[in-house]
Amino acid sequence: MLAAFLIFAGCGGGGFRAAPAGLTEVAAAPQHPGHGASWMAQGLAQRDLLYVSNANGTVNVYRYWQHTPVGVLTEFDYPRGECSDQIGNVYITDYSASHYKGAVSEFAHGGKKPVHVIDDSNQPTGCSVDPKTGNLAVADYGYHYYADAGDIAIYRGGRGKPTLLKTSRGDHFTRLAYDDRGDLLATGISGYASNYSEFYYLPRHGSQLIAIDLPGESSGWYYVQGIGWDGKYWVVVYGGSLLRYKISLKAEQVDTIELSAPSYARPGTVAFYRKTKGLATQVVAAVNPSRGSSAVEYWKYPAGGSPIDQITQDLYKPSGVAISLHP
Repeated sequence: MLAAFLIFAGCGGGGFRAAPAGLTEVAAAPQHPGHGASWMAQGLAQRDLLYVSNANGTVNVYRYWQHTPVGVLTEFDYPRGECSDQIGNVYITDYSASHYKGAVSEFAHGGKKPVHVIDDSNQPTGCSVDPKTGNLAVADYGYHYYADAGDIAIYRGGRGKPTLLKTSRGDHFTRLAYDDRGDLLATGISGYASNYSEFYYLPRHGSQLIAIDLPGESSGWYYVQGIGWDGKYWVVVYGGSLLRYKISLKAEQVDTIELSAPSYARPGTVAFYRKTKGLATQVVAAVNPSRGSSAVEYWKYPAGGSPIDQITQDLYKPSGVAISLHP
């Protein structure tokens, strides 16, 4: 089995309805994917939902405010990231579907069967939907063991043949997120056997990735966990912190928000709860401690600090998280 560094996170949300999620590290695909048929409860059309992907090949679905389980999506191999669009549809990136080729499955809000499946053969890890155009951007890791490069695959309207964006040094992409204007920020690791993250910016209507330096980590970004958009700023998930930025062709750090967690754990992938075009009011993260139970934690945003609530039921090494607001 390959021993690759990857990042869970993030997926991202679609526009202001549900913002992108964040990331964490991984090794190889799990040996025991989830079993059983997918199921979803009735009466979810008017409920905000939280989707959480697990390392056993399942995606748990919870009522966002009540934290109660309402469904499980199965038959994935290694779901790594998630994102949602303006109408509440959720996209699941399956890193190793169909013998490690990969796929992206689209589900309607509260649906138990995919309405569309993209055959993504370059090991997708994260995704985000452009709220302006409905374009789906997928972070493809590529094949680390063989040193094959990753790419950013952009599907127009979430369909058809993608436009593939690569870097000259062959980065392995892990997470990305759109802002409300349709600009894209992505992260990946720089080539084979590297653990340091790089950042790339794609302005709206741009056709080439622009390498961009983010201040705040002078010794290099080691194991960046995720990227998000909170409604006003770009957010980089790093350690137990959320570093916020203004970005055009140059990045300016705004501040740092600390998320408290046990000393043996740190927040991984994140999703922002936004009901309007304004700033997010909550942030949710998957937390995988080195000992103890996995959890999904809720924090007030932008206050941060200690979690205000958590979910622990039916989780197994959770990775991607996404919020689907009811249409």
